[in-house]
Parts: sequence; structure tokens; C-alpha cells
Amino acid sequence: MIDTIQKPTKLHLQTPVENMSIVIDSNTGVKSYHIVLDSAKQDNPMSLHWEICLVGLLVALLLTALLFFRRRANGKNSSKENAQETAFRNDLLRQSEAYKLFVSKGYFNVNKNSSFAVVKEQEIRDLCDAIADLFSSFSKWLYTKELPDKDFQFCCLVKSGLSTFELAEIYCVSESAIFKRKQKLKEKLGYKSEKRTLDEILQAM
Repeated sequence: MIDTIQKPTKLHLQTPVENMSIVIDSNTGVKSYHIVLDSAKQDNPMSLHWEICLVGLLVALLLTALLFFRRRANGKNSSKENAQETAFRNDLLRQSEAYKLFVSKGYFNVNKNSSFAVVKEQEIRDLCDAIADLFSSFSKWLYTKELPDKDFQFCCLVKSGLSTFELAEIYCVSESAIFKRKQKLKEKLGYKSEKRTLDEILQAM
């Protein structure tokens, strides 16, 4: 870049001068100043553009990180609230007459040596109704799966916390038969490849 100055003046150049020379016209005696600016050190618009892009990218990354940690914190709080709500509903279930009747017949007991009384079909339905009332989202979810009534009731009994051994006593079958039924139901519900057991899946609902 070359500037030619015909009149004496003060220059304020932001770009460093690479070379400067004076030429005198032999006819007029007018002095001309030829100033060569260092083009390599001039402001580069493209460089400024990339700097702005870099700042924008850093800001975007920072906001993304903040949103991630905020959602993670909210997720932990939500999980804690869900666990508390589930515990509360389970407490209410234990207070229901249908649940107490099962307890009176020896169920919901970790001791396999306890004696069990026969459970009637109506008593099973009453316990399932209590679960459907207390865990409405769970029962609505089961209805969407369009399960037969027997499978619906079985899922409710699993949700109630009855063990495989106790379910075997209720249905008068072996524990292996109950295990196989759980596996089939797990597939029906769309959890064939899920590592969790049917009990764990239904308890989380």
C-alpha cells in the first residue's frame, strides 16, 4: 500500500511503516513523500472474524455445560422426589385392607417357612384395585399394553412386592413356572433386552 502526500501534514498511522522515501520534482521543487505500509501487520478482517467465531463457540460451550449440570441436578432432585412419592404410596398400600388381608394369610413375609392360607380370586382383585388406585400412572400404562386380565393381575401382584415364592404359593405352581411367566411378560411389555428383572421394571413404574 502506497500513499502519496503532496502537502506537509501530520500523520497518525496505526499500521507500521515499512519504507518511506522523498521525491523532489526538478521542475516545480515539490516534495512527494512515498510511504510503504507493512501490509503483513495491517488489521486482517478475516482474523477478526475468526476471533469472533471462537468467542461465540466458547460462550456456546459454556452455556451447554451449564445447562447440562443444571439438568443433571434437576434430574437428581426429580429422582429423589419420585422415590419419596413411591415410598409414600407403598406405605398407603400397606395400610389398605386388601394388603392387610394378605399379610394375615402369611404373605409379604421373607420367611419361606411361614404357612400360607388360600387366597381367593376376589381377594386378588381387591389387592389389584388398591394398587391401581394408588399407582394410577402404573395401571394406565398397563392398560395401554392391552394385556389379558390374568396378566394384568399378575403384574399388579408383582408390583405389590410379593416374592416369586409367594406368587408360586398363590397360583399353586412351581417357582420356575413363575419365573418363566415373568420372562414372557417382560417380552410382552417390550423389555426383552432389558437387563433388569420384571420386578425391578414394575417397581420403577
